[in-house]
This record gives sequence, C-alpha cells and structure tokens, in this order.
Amino acid sequence: MAELRRGFFRMGIRGDVGWPSKEQEVTFKGLTLKLMPETESLAPSIVVRLDGTRSQDEVRQVLQEFLSALVWARDRPAAETFSTFCTGAPLGVGKGPTARMIDDSIIEYAPAPENPKAKLALALYREARSVNMLPYEFLGYFKVLNVIRDKSPEQKTWIRETVGKLTDLDAKKRLVEIASAGEDAGDYLYVSGRCAVAHAFSDPVVNPDDPEDVRRLSQDLPVIKALARYAIEHELGVQSETTVWEEHLYELEGFRERFGPDMVARLKGEDEVKAEELSVPEVLSLRLQGHEQLTSFSELRASVDAVQGGVVQIALGDSEARLRAWVLLFFQEERLILDAVGNVEVTDDGTVEAARVGIDYLEFLKRWLANGVTEVWSEGERLGRSEPVMLVNMRPDWDSLDVQIEEMKKRVEQGSEGSTTGGA
Repeated sequence: MAELRRGFFRMGIRGDVGWPSKEQEVTFKGLTLKLMPETESLAPSIVVRLDGTRSQDEVRQVLQEFLSALVWARDRPAAETFSTFCTGAPLGVGKGPTARMIDDSIIEYAPAPENPKAKLALALYREARSVNMLPYEFLGYFKVLNVIRDKSPEQKTWIRETVGKLTDLDAKKRLVEIASAGEDAGDYLYVSGRCAVAHAFSDPVVNPDDPEDVRRLSQDLPVIKALARYAIEHELGVQSETTVWEEHLYELEGFRERFGPDMVARLKGEDEVKAEELSVPEVLSLRLQGHEQLTSFSELRASVDAVQGGVVQIALGDSEARLRAWVLLFFQEERLILDAVGNVEVTDDGTVEAARVGIDYLEFLKRWLANGVTEVWSEGERLGRSEPVMLVNMRPDWDSLDVQIEEMKKRVEQGSEGSTTGGA
C-alpha cells in the first residue's frame, strides 16, 4: 500500500496549453490545485497540499486526469515534466527553453467523467495531442477509437458511418480527396494509417525518413483527430468546450440542480410558478470572477420575491438595509443577470459603516463595468454566473468613481458623518 504523507506535491508542466500568469486555484475531484505561473527559472506547475489522506501516486493520477481534461477542453498539448515532494514549502521545478502561451482566463470547464472508458479516452487524447512525433500522434488518436470498438472490422465500420458527421473543415476536405482517389475511408485509415504506423513488417508502412509518408500522414491527421473527438463526445458522453458554450447551461447550473428538473421544465414552459414554490439558500454572496470577495456583498439575506414568464427574481440585502440587490434568472434563455447600475441600491444613513458599504459598492461597480462576470455563491458552492458585461453606448466616468471612493475612505478614516452619492 502506498504511503500516506503530509506535505507538498508539485508537478511541472510542459506544452503550449494556456497557463495563468498569476496563481489560480481550481477544485478538481476533491483536491485544491494551485496553478503556479512560469518564472524566469521555474516551469509552470501545479501544487497540491497533501493532508495525509492520499498517497503521492493518487495525487499524481488526479493531476494527470486534470491535464487530460484541460487538453480535451482547450485542445492544446500539456504533459508532466518532473514532480517533487517536500514536507516543508513546495520545491520548485526547473524549466527548459520552451515558450508558453499565457492565458489568465478562469478555467471553467474541466470534465471529470467517472466512466473508465471515458477517462482512458481523455488520457489517450492528451497523450496524442502532446506527443512531438507525427506518426505517434496519429496512432494515439486511433487508440481512442479502439476504446469504443475493440475489433478492426468494427472500427472500419464505425469510421465509415461517422465520417459524414464530422464538421472539421480540414477533415472534410481530406475525406473528399480520399474518396476521389477511390479509397474507402474505413479501410484507408486503418491500413494506411493505423497499421502502417504500428507495424514495420507489412506494406504499406510509414517510414519516418520518407517525406512522402510523413506528408500523407500529416494530411490524414485532421481526419483521425476529428474522429477521436467525435468518439469522446458522442460515444463516451464527454462534451467539448464548444458544445458546453453553445448549450449555455452553465450560467444557471447550480440553481437548476437546486430547483430540480420538474420545476425547471415548468419555468421553461408556460406553467405559472409562484415565488413560494421556489427555495433558495437563506444566505447568498455576490462576487466578481477573478476578484476577492467584498465584505458588503458577502452573506446577504436572500429570497425569491417574484416569478414571471420563466424569470426568477432573487432579492438580496444586508441586515441593516444599507445594500440591496436583485438577481434575475432567465430560465428560458439560460441567463443570469445582475445590473450593478440599476439593480443594486445603496442607502447612506450617514454612518461610517454606510461609507464602508459605499466603498465596496463602488469597487464592485468599477469591476462590473470592466467586463465583469457576476457569480452567486452559497457556502463554497457557485450556483450561477453571468456572461461578461459588454457596455453599449456607455463610457464609465472612472475618475468620478475614484473620487467618490476617496471621499468615502476619508469618512472612514476620520470617523465622520456625511452624505455622498454613487453611480457610474
């Protein structure tokens, strides 16, 4: 049995998958992963604190599965370089000369399927996507097909039945060329691709030194890659990131689970739903993605105060009625809306506490106006999120907002009472 230890496990990462330029935390399969940025001397890495309940091998497998999910979602290569363990502070992992693409967007989608075949397919896809030799990349994608069809005749038949469903333009173009040459797609990809790479005793064979073989395989690569992605999504049920964004179900995901499928169906349909039929947590917090939680927007009392036409209006407020906000859930359109200008009210009763609330509101407003993504949280669970704010025919007066913030800060510092106004 693997030894359970306490300390820090760190895995270095290579490949050009986008990686944050500042530390970012991601929860995956019950572990908190700290994505550490690349520095002048250290490779980008993932750090996990071991609490004595999992072995290093168990943690390494979770991290590998996270990389597989990330490669699948973003379709960029990523692989482990080297890992370290230390009982004190996390040890660094050195890097090579490889350049990296910076991506500071929040990692929203990293699928964690429980189906063993789906997990294996994602691992094989990551291996294929991250290998640096064309023949083995091709073979790696073909191995994904082997997960869903174990015999060669079945694989050929599946390819014939599936190629017409592919949408990748490069794949479709190559399939036209294959058909024009009188080739059957199933036979061709299996014999001239899979077998030609995997074996060296039969004809045809892929000779890595032959430019013609490498060129042909390069032309075939978009087809087998598209087939592998189709198999993972449509045969094994792991959605692509594109499908997730197209279905647009992520904004209300937590609320949908809380209300249940029957109630969601009523909200999407023509049935009348009364506010008292819906239950939300008594306390909710509002935050803007990528920013710290502002105190005044934390642990607000929440209730459903209106339902009309599939739109659920949730009212939030603090105990002193200094801050009130209304979040709208549009179930028919799968949208979450918080208008920080029109749907947030701040009451200034002249106290220092009110000034603190005013500061938080103006800080929230500034971030919201700057393409902010509003999130609704309940006890560590995100129930919903909005799309980024896109301002139309509006230019915020940033200087005015900063002036108002400074005025309120002076009130707090001086402990004085007065009045001030907010707004964009």
